[in-house]
Amino acid sequence: MAAIPHQYVEGFTNAINTVSERTRMELQAALEQIDYDRDVATVRAEVVDVMQAYCGGASDLTAQLAAEFYDGLREYELGARMGAYAASGREAAATEGAVRAFAEKLVDGNVEAFVELCLQRLDYEAKVSAANCVLANGRRDPAKPRFARVPTGVETCDFCLMLASRGFAYMTEAAASHTHSGCDCRVIPSWKAFEVEGYDPSALYDQWQDYIDRTARERSERKGTTYDEERRHIMERYESASKNARKR
Repeated sequence: MAAIPHQYVEGFTNAINTVSERTRMELQAALEQIDYDRDVATVRAEVVDVMQAYCGGASDLTAQLAAEFYDGLREYELGARMGAYAASGREAAATEGAVRAFAEKLVDGNVEAFVELCLQRLDYEAKVSAANCVLANGRRDPAKPRFARVPTGVETCDFCLMLASRGFAYMTEAAASHTHSGCDCRVIPSWKAFEVEGYDPSALYDQWQDYIDRTARERSERKGTTYDEERRHIMERYESASKNARKR
């Protein structure tokens, strides 16, 4: 079976980023129209309504893109589409909870930081909705694909490197669904190929280990501790983050 074309995965990422970028611009314009001189509770309530509208719209669009992506990839590998549906998995209560947390910036009088956090939240929700949709369809797919986390951006964070270095090893959605604002990694299903052009899990593992080694040495020199101590602390952080992701 031929590898999954990199161009197909990259096109998916570009489409998601386009939705996020355009909606963030619209959201920023809407947030700039709000009167922040009023009491925090009033402003917060208005922002929650605005965020629900824009985050909901962006999530619906990226979920639709993800459903099309899933069916297209399934047809490429298995010769048949499943009829994937656009399931964003978005929870309005989570959006409201995030805005409530961000409102601490309003208490401090830092409107700019508050707006930036809201924009980042929209980016996160748009991208996690795409991942949720792929995973939800994989869960109901009788062909039962495996998943991999495939980086497509210029830079990849260390936690994503860790996940991506494992290849198509994920059988459940919880293991592959980590997403953050600005993330250009995609959760990719595969039924036969288990390979994406340009995706090298072994090279990503080496990058991840280089990051750990470099960070452990820098911290040990700065803090006067040992390399082994700092490396252990770093690995404990990964373990804790993985447990929290599984809980979510």
